[in-house]
Amino acid sequence: MLRKKTLEILTLREGSWAIESAARDLESAEKAALQFLGKPGVMGVRVLKETTKDIGNPSPGDILFEKLRATGSNDRIAVGEASRLAPVCEDIEDLFSGGGRKSINRLFRAYLDKNTVTATEIMHNAREMKRVMDFESLMPSAIAKVAQMQARDIEGMETSSRRDTLFGFVDRINQRAKQAEGVDLPSLSKTDINDAISEINQKANGESPGYLFRVAASRELVNVRDWWGKFALSVDWAGACKSDPALANLDWFISDALSNASVLQDLLGDQETLAGALISLIEIADGVREIDPEKAADSTTTEATAAKINSLFKAEKLPEAKLSVMDRVCRQLQGSGSLSKDKAEEPKIFREMLVRLIPGTELTGGPEMAEAITHRQSNIINKGGERGLKDATASVLPALRDPGRKAGYLLSLMDSELGKDLLKDDIDQHLNGLFMTPESVNQIIRTGVAPNKKMEKITSIFYRIQKSNLPDARKQQLTQHLDELLATYVVDGKILDRLDDPNKPLHIRAFMLVSMCQPEMLPDGKASKLAREIIVKHLRRPNFETELVAQVPDAAKKEKILRDFHVQLHRSGFFN
Repeated sequence: MLRKKTLEILTLREGSWAIESAARDLESAEKAALQFLGKPGVMGVRVLKETTKDIGNPSPGDILFEKLRATGSNDRIAVGEASRLAPVCEDIEDLFSGGGRKSINRLFRAYLDKNTVTATEIMHNAREMKRVMDFESLMPSAIAKVAQMQARDIEGMETSSRRDTLFGFVDRINQRAKQAEGVDLPSLSKTDINDAISEINQKANGESPGYLFRVAASRELVNVRDWWGKFALSVDWAGACKSDPALANLDWFISDALSNASVLQDLLGDQETLAGALISLIEIADGVREIDPEKAADSTTTEATAAKINSLFKAEKLPEAKLSVMDRVCRQLQGSGSLSKDKAEEPKIFREMLVRLIPGTELTGGPEMAEAITHRQSNIINKGGERGLKDATASVLPALRDPGRKAGYLLSLMDSELGKDLLKDDIDQHLNGLFMTPESVNQIIRTGVAPNKKMEKITSIFYRIQKSNLPDARKQQLTQHLDELLATYVVDGKILDRLDDPNKPLHIRAFMLVSMCQPEMLPDGKASKLAREIIVKHLRRPNFETELVAQVPDAAKKEKILRDFHVQLHRSGFFN
């Protein structure tokens, strides 16, 4: 049987043509080629007839389609933004992980995207390190920008001193990478990942095994010159890896790859709206994205890789990669792009998103998400500047309805850059209005909610305030007022009297009373103390346990009730 002719799709990167994909017909090939042209670092695309000739020098008749990107200011590699850097790095180890590497990814984003290389690869590969150090004035410019920003924000720090420190970090990273060049490490593409880890551990010889593992991984990945390929290979390694320390290092590579827009786009697939794309990204980060099992069964598909990372995210094995995805969500939400095709639908779509972003007292994405929500609301109400952000904060609250969600939003916003500066006083005023001004539980939760649900809601707010970064005096002020409201609610509503009704069997009364002392029902304070006093009074009665199960005829059931009651007493802190 004759094989069908195949058209080859080529991309031009750094002056060299390489086969990127293939297609059966010219229409499909042209469409795919134009998609490749939109990716960072691709300067041109071609569609060729399948040939055995040199693809870099084809015959004119073999070129069926060609398009080159115009060079100009849009392709200039410049230093990225440094306005939201992580805390000041004290050592080169701080640059390898977490906020330090996140900052590097932002500063060098244009360079990384154009050269199809990750920050971790550069810092662990002497050849790539030299390339970035020699590239125009990129490194000095980045260091100068960071040094100026940190010296401005940190009292007692001088720009020149900080700049020298950062240059010193670069030199040390470079020297360490050079020294690692001579170390004989196993090829991760030719050796089982777990066998390779064992071999690397044996060859450490004074160097960190984790560092050498990253060197070995970088040696493989720098030769993979497409972003999805880097991502898929890193995910494959992570899926097979049985070493938690090595998996933590692979998390860095995956996180770096997810900082590239094309990888996220490929992972997402086609999305009708920005709102849908952002919700899908959150589902990916939570490991709950629905993936077609039939497509995922084919190891060559994007769905197969998506299924693997889905499992890793669900098992919480990739914390830095999750942060990378959520960082993208925050930046896209904060931007000016429309959430829906119909601009008039924007407010409604955003309110629907808030249900997913703020499900309760905890905010998906933390302080960065709270800030992004505030900026998006500012765009929706069409008010800019400081006044716009203040008004946006106030107008988000009614949309949340639930007081626990409002507390979650405000307390997360308080930890953001906006909350620490511009919105600090506004947040304080909103907290007062929500939780200090009300004189009863019913003024905080006004809907027809059952008494136990009201108490649980106020208690969840109590705990959220308690673990917040508010000053201790402010925490005490707010939580003490909520506790007093709860105590008043319990007394005025005769809740304990209704629970301790003598007409009910004692074991039912006892369990209901103990439930009032559960940590999720009432916090340790005045309200729970009222219930505890009644329980202690019962416990001190002679033959209490006999009376507790006196109205239960079945002996086995009696034992179970006594056992369960002791468990609940222990959970409520009676034996502490």
